[in-house]
Amino acid sequence: FEGLATMDALIDEEKRAALLERIRREAWEEVQRPARPAQPEAGQQAGPARRLEPAPIPEPPFWGPKVLRHIPLAEVFPLIDRDELFRLSWGAKNTRGEAWERLRAEFEQRLARMEAQALAEGWLRPQAVYGYFPCQSDGDELIVYAPESVAQGRPREIARFRFPRQPEGERLCIADYFASVDSGLMDVVAFQVVTVGAEATERFDRLQEAGDYSEAYYTHGLAVQTAEATAEWVHRRIKRELGIGDRGKRYSWGYPACPDLEDHAQVFRLLPAEEELGMSLTAAYQLVPEQSTAAIVVHHPQARYFNVGDSRVDQLMREQAKTAQVNEGNDVRFS
Repeated sequence: FEGLATMDALIDEEKRAALLERIRREAWEEVQRPARPAQPEAGQQAGPARRLEPAPIPEPPFWGPKVLRHIPLAEVFPLIDRDELFRLSWGAKNTRGEAWERLRAEFEQRLARMEAQALAEGWLRPQAVYGYFPCQSDGDELIVYAPESVAQGRPREIARFRFPRQPEGERLCIADYFASVDSGLMDVVAFQVVTVGAEATERFDRLQEAGDYSEAYYTHGLAVQTAEATAEWVHRRIKRELGIGDRGKRYSWGYPACPDLEDHAQVFRLLPAEEELGMSLTAAYQLVPEQSTAAIVVHHPQARYFNVGDSRVDQLMREQAKTAQVNEGNDVRFS
């Protein structure tokens, strides 16, 4: 609906001028914000990092990946965050008071109808692949090993994730939640990829093509939040299997503590999401189908969510610089 309102403004000469002026003003204000402290280079310290207590290392029920092709939709629906669905995905974020109470009642009726429809027609199909891997931290990096190599006493690295560290304050970094190489201990990390399947996207496309934009909007929102609920369902399963109660956290790429979507490529090498679930990545490392999520699961009891200090503008500028470096290298290599 915001997109439609923007298009309406763009084709109206009077509204178009005001819209463009507002966008320029907001963009300029964003660019003019004071620069955030730069991330320290590898090996450099901007101050002491938070000291974490050693955590008991749980024993996973298996090593490597496991595929869940048929997660019960009836078990996933109760895990949907209604505030997220109603206020964010269904556009009621600015509704308050009596208007909100009326709208929430309407949304509850709509949700009940759409859930019954999805259960009957099967256009939401929660699926997942998740797995456990031995790992150790090395500074800001998490080293993931092949399980069989650890069992043989010769750990072989199969993936390495570098996580950003807060430039100030507690200087938190996801890697800190795992046992270090220097400790001599072998820790465990879990990864998960979930989706509600391609049928949700196909249904959305059909509704769009038929001009039923309202139903398409609500369908898209429900599919997105069902994917989030599926991620929570799998996360709860992982916590049960590790026997860690309610401790630990699940971090998805693209969010503040781990903003680099390129890590999705490494996750796909560890978990057979492409082969088993028919998923793929775009050139920008976005998940396909769209209604999907990927995450790393941390078992440490002191784990919490945090921001590394980068705004989206900072991230885009960094990505632009990285792309320029790659292109410059290609020019040299192929000239």
